[in-house]
Amino acid sequence: MSEFISHLKRRPVTAVSLTIPLVLFALLRLVPPLDVHAWSLSWYTRLIQYYFGAFASFIALIAALFANSALGEKTTGRSIFLTIGFIALSILFLFSSLTTPNILIQGASNPAFIWSIRLSLPVSGLFFAASAMDWSAAAEAFIVRHRRLFWLIGLLLLVIFGVLAFVYPEVLTSWLQLDPILPNFLGVVSIMLLLWTAWRARILNWYGNKMINTRLAVVFVLLAEAQFCLVLGIAGQLSWLMYHPLVIAALIVALSAILNSFQTSRDVQLSRYFAALGSILIAGLSLASVEIGFRWLSTGSGVNRTSLIPLSIAQGTLSFIVLYVIVFYLNRLINERNDALRREQHLRSELTQLIVHDLKSPLTVILSGMNLMGKESLGTLTETQKRLLVNLEKSGEEILNMISDLLDVERLEAGALVLQKTITNTALLLQKQIDESKILASTNKQKLKFSFDPNLPQIRVDRGLVSRVFANLLSNALKFTPEGGKVKVHIARQDHELMITVADSGPGVPLHERNRIFEKFAQVEGGERRGAGLGLTFCKMVAEAHGGNLVVSESELGGALFCLSLPFTEEEASLSLETSLPSVPYSSDWALDTPHHTPTPN
Repeated sequence: MSEFISHLKRRPVTAVSLTIPLVLFALLRLVPPLDVHAWSLSWYTRLIQYYFGAFASFIALIAALFANSALGEKTTGRSIFLTIGFIALSILFLFSSLTTPNILIQGASNPAFIWSIRLSLPVSGLFFAASAMDWSAAAEAFIVRHRRLFWLIGLLLLVIFGVLAFVYPEVLTSWLQLDPILPNFLGVVSIMLLLWTAWRARILNWYGNKMINTRLAVVFVLLAEAQFCLVLGIAGQLSWLMYHPLVIAALIVALSAILNSFQTSRDVQLSRYFAALGSILIAGLSLASVEIGFRWLSTGSGVNRTSLIPLSIAQGTLSFIVLYVIVFYLNRLINERNDALRREQHLRSELTQLIVHDLKSPLTVILSGMNLMGKESLGTLTETQKRLLVNLEKSGEEILNMISDLLDVERLEAGALVLQKTITNTALLLQKQIDESKILASTNKQKLKFSFDPNLPQIRVDRGLVSRVFANLLSNALKFTPEGGKVKVHIARQDHELMITVADSGPGVPLHERNRIFEKFAQVEGGERRGAGLGLTFCKMVAEAHGGNLVVSESELGGALFCLSLPFTEEEASLSLETSLPSVPYSSDWALDTPHHTPTPN
């Protein structure tokens, strides 16, 4: 229970939503003039009770129909008892609606109406609690194997109660002699069962989805609050009638959990999603049509509405069938598109493997051969041949890097690339990449400036991946910076993140292209900044895999400003580089070969 309470503290909106009904109930009970006897105010109070009960019955039935398919692919004891609990709640609320005094059945009081309400939450709460129990493997197998028997027993008990309610109401009248001991006992037991079920739903990973577990816990707490109102409220008064909105709120939250499971399912279950959502609308419209038809055909209160119920049921059924046929057709189209997408993804994965295995190995051999030739191990070369080999080797390395990026992007998308995190001096790692880029910058007469703030912490990152990110960002900046242009690299600490910025004086990235540039194989439309390919996609995905981000904006140099953020913990922040880095802000201009400090690792 303490974990559930701590969860409410972390979610104040949920806590406030669960607290408001209790505060309102306390206000009504402590200020008697506010807690009016609604039954005596108007006959319309009973009409509201009739429609509230009917609507709650419909929602509970819809929740029962879709709970099993939404909350687990395999039938379990938990799903069986949960479904039976919603069915019991639906039928008993339907009984309470149909037996509402002076609506379909004349009479100032009706014992069937009273006991339907009194038994609804205790009976359903018993099944809900059974769904929250940890059954042994043998008991679980027995429940699943004999699930039809449990269904039969539950339905038989409800049929017996229905016969007593409509055929032998005098039996239920005799139960009123047990007031108030029996109803209070049932109410207290029901509250305890529902709260225990809420606690179990919160701490157990019922369906592998924390949001669904949390919403189910809220469902049971709301039902417990509804039972609380029935026990401590006075029948017919506002404090007692508060159970209606609480029950409907609980059922709506239950349906939201079901719809959420349809949304987050690996296979989009559009037909079930819209069937569940559409059924609620159809139920509401059917109930509204009955009242509109009654008002149109007759005037005056207390007139029997029984003749209009079959019309409402027929209308609702027909509407549901039409809706389901349309949604089923759309669902089939979506499934066909999903199958085609899966086939395409499979082919793409096979193509990636082909590129990696059939191109990377021979390319490595070619680069090794060119490296041997460049060292003149196989004979003396002319200056022209040396320059040609340098260009060939550079082009080969670019292709090899593209292949590596493609492979790692595929792995990151599939969640198969495991980060090998170690404590890393990111300033030193970045400086090594700048050392490798200074020749290219000098060749193009570009000014490459590197600076960092003092006392930067070491952080835990995947050194290999982050090093490639730095290389890609520097290569990208130098590639699009014109001859004689500038590139500025800076690393600083900002709260609990390291911020690495790479600014260039190139053409920049248009505002409407700044999100698309990180997509695979994206090209900037109508601009000079081309060839981003997979490099920026790889950088973005590595940053996000570390819990950081990579964004692009306009730099003070007039070109693009790429900002990479890498978060770190307080423990990592204590590993300061104060002893190894200069105590003043550091800056050097590599292209001009000015004196510089070299950050050393701890």
